[in-house]
Amino acid sequence: MKKEKLLTFLIVTIIAFWSLSFSAQPEEAVIIHWNDFHAANVSYKPMYENPEGVFVGGYANLAGYIDSLNEVYPYAITLNAGDDFQGSPISSITKGMSQVLILNKVMPTVFTLGNHEFDYGVDNLKKALNVAKFPIVSSNIYDSTKSDLLVDPYIIVRSGKVRIAVIGFILKDLKQSVLPEMVKGIGILDPLETVNKYVEEVNNESDLIVVLSHNGFEYDSLLALQLSKVDVIIGGHSHTILRQPVEVNNILVCQAGSHGRFVGLLEGQVNIEEKKIESYKYKLTETDLGKVRPSQTVAHVVDSLEATIEKEMNKTIGTLKTPWIRNGRGESNLGNWVTDVMRNSYNVDIAFQNSGGIRKSLSPGPIKVRDIWEISPFDNTIMKVTITGSQLKELLKWRIRNPRDLLQVSGLKVIYNSKTKEIISARVTGKPIKNEGKYTFVTNNFVVGHFERFFGIKPEDVKIESTGIIGRDLLLKAVKGQGVIDSSLEERLVDIAK
Repeated sequence: MKKEKLLTFLIVTIIAFWSLSFSAQPEEAVIIHWNDFHAANVSYKPMYENPEGVFVGGYANLAGYIDSLNEVYPYAITLNAGDDFQGSPISSITKGMSQVLILNKVMPTVFTLGNHEFDYGVDNLKKALNVAKFPIVSSNIYDSTKSDLLVDPYIIVRSGKVRIAVIGFILKDLKQSVLPEMVKGIGILDPLETVNKYVEEVNNESDLIVVLSHNGFEYDSLLALQLSKVDVIIGGHSHTILRQPVEVNNILVCQAGSHGRFVGLLEGQVNIEEKKIESYKYKLTETDLGKVRPSQTVAHVVDSLEATIEKEMNKTIGTLKTPWIRNGRGESNLGNWVTDVMRNSYNVDIAFQNSGGIRKSLSPGPIKVRDIWEISPFDNTIMKVTITGSQLKELLKWRIRNPRDLLQVSGLKVIYNSKTKEIISARVTGKPIKNEGKYTFVTNNFVVGHFERFFGIKPEDVKIESTGIIGRDLLLKAVKGQGVIDSSLEERLVDIAK
């Protein structure tokens, strides 16, 4: 009898142990992701960290990489973290519709909106949303015209047996990143409060929670410190290249550069009972052209769109002797050339150009129409401003104290100390600034649309005139007129603290 009881006890123990082991087996969830594609639909050769001069990206090629990964991981989900619009001629001409047509073939599992999806206005974006065949989520974009969110806040999808809730959101400062008239009727809800709200809503319906963010790596990391129950943040906006996820508060923060140069792959072993990733593997793959078979379906759409503009865009209009290098943290030779063109076109004292509006560097060689469109893809118009010398001095002091969105300049030389926030000297066309003097400058309507932020002066306190001329048209005319271009740094902005 004792032997029978012992045998029964052993059998029950073995079965219980086996059942526990079986139930604890993790399930695999796979996420493929990319962000900030910026309509780089055609493969290109990066200027940086590319010693072999390989071509990368292009949507057909990127889609080929996604297809090849899907063959290995047929249960993978694909996430796009926004800013697919804006950056190439076809996106500007079609007001982003080109990207929707292409994405309808790529078919991301989930897409979240970035700030550049608003570049052509809310009404245009709504038309694009109606054409899109893929799910679009964002939890904190409020549309006052319908007293509701612009799109769904989240969606629950599956990767194999794992239920994944994907919650989208956009940066809190959206309105600082877009022309004011392009976001009329749009309100931005607090990201932390909103994400937490939907985390609670989806928690019981999901095994894994992913935040699909267009917010920037730094802000994603800060947000992660304040979140719970979230497992992964797939990010965009800052164009950050993360070779491996950064773990913040047990949350994996991922981002895959920009312009389709990289695609990210996250393989997570998920404990469904405990709703957490027990282990993971990650790979950031560069999308070198020629290593995978491009998607023919996507290539057909891209080629059809490009065929409508190819003849005009591929015209050579000049020659570049030295590389144009853009720089968002200091003076750049490309910024010097752009602002010189602006100032000389209107015979004014000064020109200002926001560095963020210069979108591409360029290698020496032929300058094509396409290059200028990609350097200056926005349809920003030139604005003329008249101020006094004393206002100009205050403006420059503001710029030193508030260095965000560095402005490239022409006609102006400023020596300053970024640590003490002091201006050592400032001259306009080589001459000291006179308090009672009148000065004119040109800039673009994006800067004017955020006048007080950029200059610390209320727009109603100065005279502002619109020229109605698109800045890109001035650049195209200048290249044709100059023929051969050789730009250099000229110490227009000198920080003695460096």
